[in-house]
Amino acid sequence: QRQRQRIVTLKTKGIDKISLLGTALAIGIFLFATAPIFIHHSMVHPINNAPHQFPRPHASSLRIGKTKSATIEISKYQLSNGEESNFLFEDEHASNVTFPPNIGRAGRALLLRALQKRSIWDDELDPEIETDRCRKYFSYRNSTMHFPDYKGRKRRRRVFLGSLIADDSWHALAALAIETYGIYTAVAFVEGNRTQTGSPRKLRFTPGTLEHKILVESNLFGPNTPVLMDHFSLEDDVDGGGLIREHMQRNLIIDLWKKAGMTPDDVGVLTDADETLTRDFLRAVQTCEMPQLNPETQNCHTAKVIASSQVFEGSPECMATKRKWMHPDVILGKCIEGIGDDEFKLKDSQRQRKFAWRRKPYTQKFSNYSGWPKDKKTFPLWNPADFRRDQGGHEIFFEHADYLPFKMGHTGFHFHNYFGTTKQLRKKYMTYGHPVKDAEGMSVSEMHPDLDVMVDCVLGRSTTNNKHSTLNMPLKEFEGRLPIAYGIEGYTMERHSELYKILSEDEIGHKATWHDTQKSKDWYENIPD
Repeated sequence: QRQRQRIVTLKTKGIDKISLLGTALAIGIFLFATAPIFIHHSMVHPINNAPHQFPRPHASSLRIGKTKSATIEISKYQLSNGEESNFLFEDEHASNVTFPPNIGRAGRALLLRALQKRSIWDDELDPEIETDRCRKYFSYRNSTMHFPDYKGRKRRRRVFLGSLIADDSWHALAALAIETYGIYTAVAFVEGNRTQTGSPRKLRFTPGTLEHKILVESNLFGPNTPVLMDHFSLEDDVDGGGLIREHMQRNLIIDLWKKAGMTPDDVGVLTDADETLTRDFLRAVQTCEMPQLNPETQNCHTAKVIASSQVFEGSPECMATKRKWMHPDVILGKCIEGIGDDEFKLKDSQRQRKFAWRRKPYTQKFSNYSGWPKDKKTFPLWNPADFRRDQGGHEIFFEHADYLPFKMGHTGFHFHNYFGTTKQLRKKYMTYGHPVKDAEGMSVSEMHPDLDVMVDCVLGRSTTNNKHSTLNMPLKEFEGRLPIAYGIEGYTMERHSELYKILSEDEIGHKATWHDTQKSKDWYENIPD
């Protein structure tokens, strides 16, 4: 990125105490302003030869490979109306899988692994393992690290996953399923017939379709994990625009959780379909004594646990460095509107509008709940809009990583912009959140700084002038925790090569970039001095 340099010349004579104080203050302000940038940079660039507490990624995250899991033998591919593969499991049960179109070799390999019948390798609750696990995770409270304990819990908490779904890539969906296989009590998806901007879209996961069969009917998320699907259809314009439409859809997730048997003692994880908690942190959510998840003491004031997620832009080999994604979000059922006690439910008039986030007097962030009655023993319940916004009380959890100078390891993954064609990508940026109306005639790099750094990463160009940057080493050399899916031999480079081909064949080309646009110049001009 561009660096602004100031040359300050200090005269050696005539410097009084006031000027010295001013200089010291200026240095202090500079260090305070640049610390977050340094922290984010340091979070993903390990110190050479620094000690670390867990093995290199392919030893720590390849959990499937350590189990007696089924081995897939691919016998043939048939390309016709769909892509079909015949393969054998260890139990000699022959199965046929018809793949969705246009998912490529890398997508096929990943989906095959996700559909593989296998045991839940970490199902047994081992007190020694759980004790060590709980000691790895922490949040900051009053500038102090706070670690949860393991206090002998005999049964894991039940955890429910809920997500919107639309044109998400099978690269993201399969990685999500592999990471969380066998953990969730139930998984709920909601698909809408229009995008956030109101643009019509064809429903993809309806009963009878191939996509529905794979996602809902194939035990993709585990042998005992049901997948529930609902569809949201609304042709009218929505008061409040695209975000309200999105939150109306998310509200259906709560209905599906209730249908699946969620109680106030259970835990809800709200995500988009390209996000997930790491498997290890998800197990910690089930067993560690986090105050946010204790139904006996939780009063919903500080109810939300937020993951700090590692971002991958389009390819596993394009891991963002100076950026973290602060989702998924985790909340105890007791504090979720529709699951908890309706006595503490906000009225529609106490929200920006129906289905929307709460008004400022009912937030911790803006007013410390000044509008909430003082005699209420529990603070307002959280609806799905509150779930996704930074308004109520929350704590961000990190994995303690000794090889990082600030110890702030990630607790989630964000599989961002995993598209199959540039046509799909442009449609996404034209019709979903924060639409780019001219995307159809723009290069991929021009549309957004996230895409800008992805293109430079995939095409092997310098990212010096980008808003973001990516890992400057092969992913296999990264010291931190990786998605389990990225331990499949050959997958990460196959997807990277696949994306290189997709971008290279784009007719518009890649000469124009976001960091050469006026938007980029405005962004740099607005960086504080």
